[in-house]
Amino acid sequence: MVKEINLEASSDKEFFMIHGYTGSPTDFGSLPKYLHKEFGANVRVMLLKGHGTKIKDLDDINYRDLVEQIETALVEDLKRGRKIILIGICFGAQIALYLSTKYHVEGVIAISPPYRWKFPFNIFGISLLGLFKKYWKKPTKNYEREKRKRLGDKHYDCMHCKGLKISKKAGKEIGKRIRKIDCPCLVIFSIRDNLGHYKSADTIIEKISSKIKRKILLDEKIHNLFYSPSDKRLKKEIEAFILKENLFNRHKKTKKNIAAIIPTYNESERIGKVLEVLLKAKYINEIIIIDDGSSDDTEKVVWEFMKDNKKIKFIKNKKNIGKGASMNLGVATTKAEIIFFCDADLIDFSPDIVEGIITPVKCGLTDMFIGLRKNFMQRAVHLVAVNSGERAMRREIWDSLPSYFKKRYRVEAGLNHFVKKHRKGFDYKTFDYSQPTKERKYGFWNGFILRNWMNLDVGIAYLQSMIDNAFKKT
Repeated sequence: MVKEINLEASSDKEFFMIHGYTGSPTDFGSLPKYLHKEFGANVRVMLLKGHGTKIKDLDDINYRDLVEQIETALVEDLKRGRKIILIGICFGAQIALYLSTKYHVEGVIAISPPYRWKFPFNIFGISLLGLFKKYWKKPTKNYEREKRKRLGDKHYDCMHCKGLKISKKAGKEIGKRIRKIDCPCLVIFSIRDNLGHYKSADTIIEKISSKIKRKILLDEKIHNLFYSPSDKRLKKEIEAFILKENLFNRHKKTKKNIAAIIPTYNESERIGKVLEVLLKAKYINEIIIIDDGSSDDTEKVVWEFMKDNKKIKFIKNKKNIGKGASMNLGVATTKAEIIFFCDADLIDFSPDIVEGIITPVKCGLTDMFIGLRKNFMQRAVHLVAVNSGERAMRREIWDSLPSYFKKRYRVEAGLNHFVKKHRKGFDYKTFDYSQPTKERKYGFWNGFILRNWMNLDVGIAYLQSMIDNAFKKT
């Protein structure tokens, strides 16, 4: 049975490679060993489910099975702190492009991704032919057959009827998110590819948001270019792109500073416990408290902690300016690359919760991660839950957030909308902690008024989000 390729190196660099549908790790020919040697990098070429055995083993494999397998492996390697360049061929190139819309990778190299199909594969309803014939013989050239035999290639010599349907599904998923590709991107195609149209390269390059993008067109009749006469040139072009754009070193390998920012107002009874947690939590380099004009002993409590902890900063507003504006003031006082926001009145908060919220952002798994509380309303209503105040994000997210969302209680709903629509998106998880209700803190009537004032602000944020969706292009 064919196995995945794992070439280990004493480095944090990694090439994460995805083979084609009905292909195998040998789809890339000698490229894995070549890149391993030239860059001193780890190389991982997965073996997809249903591959490397018999073509019939693909009968029960669907698109989601393959994506989940690949995505799980990528997340594992990102959590290991790897700098990853995605490389895919055909269907694997589609998935590489898709994953680069979700995760922060150093670059993506897509070889022959069929974003647009060639005749007859672009005919509406062509997939229905699978009802009459399940497997189709692959057209191969003598040069390709000889080289595959010489290299001991292990791929299916037939195409599966589900392949076109699965690949078109991948194309639709990319289309929904393609503008979120902001990493360096290289697209390679043959103008005589017999499956995908070479103008796929133009379409992809035109739509992605990356400032570093390049296409290379070759003149070969073979779909898998690693088994064509252009194989050596292909490897050199890939190497040249990586070196020219300095992909593995675009981001300096420095410790990412992380700042915890706490907007607070009259929380002298509770803020001390939150500070105790943050001082014990991993990753936090500085703690910034923005006191929004409190009239209680909040300042006194914080100063007691500041006596022995230089990483705590305290700012007090002369007058109440609102939660969003206080958060913005806190960000302005730090140069941290990652921002962790949390409220000052949390119950059962712990260092593990802080770490659980920060880690996905620190590892590049998401732009923003939200900690959901166990309060009744947050458990009952998802829309309320994702407006939680405990969240970590890349600083660029906050700096890019429109100012109309940085007011009072609009901020969480505004962030959710902005990150989902204009960046790679956010993730969340429910943790075992909570927050006292406003009615409990301020009395029934005062709390009731404050809660509805907050809900009005959130409603304004949702209305502004709807306007943004209607009138602004993605």
